[in-house]
Amino acid sequence: MGKRGDINVLIIGSDKIASYKIGIEQPLRHLQKMGVCEFDVRSDNEMDRSRLVDADIVLFFRTVQPEAYKFLEMAREMGKKTVYVIDDHFIAMSPGSDMGRYYHDSSRRKTYVKFLKNAQIVKVASGFFAKHLDTHFSPQKLVYFPGSVDFAAISGLRKKRKEEGKVVIGYEGGKKQAAFEPVTSALIKIIEKYGDKIKMEFCGYVPDELREKPQVFAESYDENYKNFLKRLYRSNWDIGLAPLERTLLHDCKSNNKFREYSACRIPGIYTSSPAYEEWVTGNENGLIVSSTGDDWYEAMVQLIEQPELRQSIADHAEQVAWANFSVEACAERWRSQILMSE
Repeated sequence: MGKRGDINVLIIGSDKIASYKIGIEQPLRHLQKMGVCEFDVRSDNEMDRSRLVDADIVLFFRTVQPEAYKFLEMAREMGKKTVYVIDDHFIAMSPGSDMGRYYHDSSRRKTYVKFLKNAQIVKVASGFFAKHLDTHFSPQKLVYFPGSVDFAAISGLRKKRKEEGKVVIGYEGGKKQAAFEPVTSALIKIIEKYGDKIKMEFCGYVPDELREKPQVFAESYDENYKNFLKRLYRSNWDIGLAPLERTLLHDCKSNNKFREYSACRIPGIYTSSPAYEEWVTGNENGLIVSSTGDDWYEAMVQLIEQPELRQSIADHAEQVAWANFSVEACAERWRSQILMSE
């Protein structure tokens, strides 16, 4: 595939975000080992024109800073390939939230649109997001594929021993209060129906209505992605929950929970959302439900009552994960669709 360092990639953006690790660093590190590319990452304020000179490709990750956009113009003048990588539709964020206020600032908003229109390649992680950008912003070229799972981080790990006669339902992630409302009401009904045959584990967000229930156990969320993935794999949950709000912002999200649950052999229940509908085939590699409490309740009952269905879903989901989300699969897409594309 060429000599070491064939393609020199300069990344402008933060390397502290989990989506950088799974979407960019893991696949590019793999390609670096294969001698396909070298890469270097710099924050917006560490950049100057001299750093552009040796780069073949200048990749902008999640930045909306006018100062960063100037480097895109410089890179273009120098004949470099420019790539804009995002995994959130920033201007779909609520202007009332802290993050939304940041991205709706007029200069950042304009800069975001200029990146979308003028980068040679815009890379996103979901098909719905790609179609939305194509319709409303007409980027020069759109590429979309999801992030990667580092299977090496979980190979050889032991799963927790099952508690005899108990079904464990879990969720690991940030606060999703609105998305959780129907799920919370369904979980309360599940506790009423099954009592101590059920255990619920939350890592991160716990709905207030469940916090004091004897079946509920809570731990804090681990921001380190590898630690997060290892803990998820070891958890040995029988059912993983993946609620998601139905707003434009959330419809543009990637399939994070499906990717993680599938890699860890956890049968998941997913909100009927573009993020998951693209990947989940009902009753085969997961369950898709509407946003009603009754649907969530019925899906949980189905998986609680049918251990053989849980096993079958875990098997199929893991196959999908290996085929589509391994670091090798993600790296090949980077190589063919971005680094070596015309």
